Amino acid sequence: MMKHLHLILFILATAFAFAQQDDCRYAEVKLGSKKHIAELRTESVMVENSQNQDKGRIVDFSLFNTRGLVILNVEIYKDSKSQLLPSCVGKGSELILSMSNGEKISLPQIGAKLCGYDIPSAEAGYNNIKNMASFLITEDKFDDLKNNEVLFTRLSSEELNFEFIMKSQLYDDVENQMLQPSRYFIHQLDCVVNPKIIVQD
Repeated sequence: MMKHLHLILFILATAFAFAQQDDCRYAEVKLGSKKHIAELRTESVMVENSQNQDKGRIVDFSLFNTRGLVILNVEIYKDSKSQLLPSCVGKGSELILSMSNGEKISLPQIGAKLCGYDIPSAEAGYNNIKNMASFLITEDKFDDLKNNEVLFTRLSSEELNFEFIMKSQLYDDVENQMLQPSRYFIHQLDCVVNPKIIVQD
């Protein structure tokens, strides 16, 4: 079956060191002209892993802050013995989060249409694809996301629609650790909204 892919981008081509929050792991940190933090991207975290003998799906979340805009990046990896067709996610798409406090939070798609693509298979007889989408998290959603668990996630778009339960625990066999998908935003949102990173000369 398809192995979980972690995209770790080390774009720190500067003469500075970064001290990070214990719970925050960054894939990308960019400085502005005045040595301020212009962009942050967290490492991808698996929030769903659904597998059976014939097909599987893995969903990764990561957060991106570019000059004050907070964006949730969603990567969907699928494999199957049957043919798979990549999908596009564009204008009008949304990610709907059902929260433990009874609220539903809708995140709109942001930016250009993103289209998936085929990826090489590590196992003969399987087809693999990667789809992706980006959704804007506005400031009025921060408190709900930081203080409540996500119970259910639904992606709605013209070409790609799926839903899944955000489990309280999910084992990542690649990183050999237990994850808490339902608490993803509780753990991760402050990493890009209020980062405690020390820039040292």
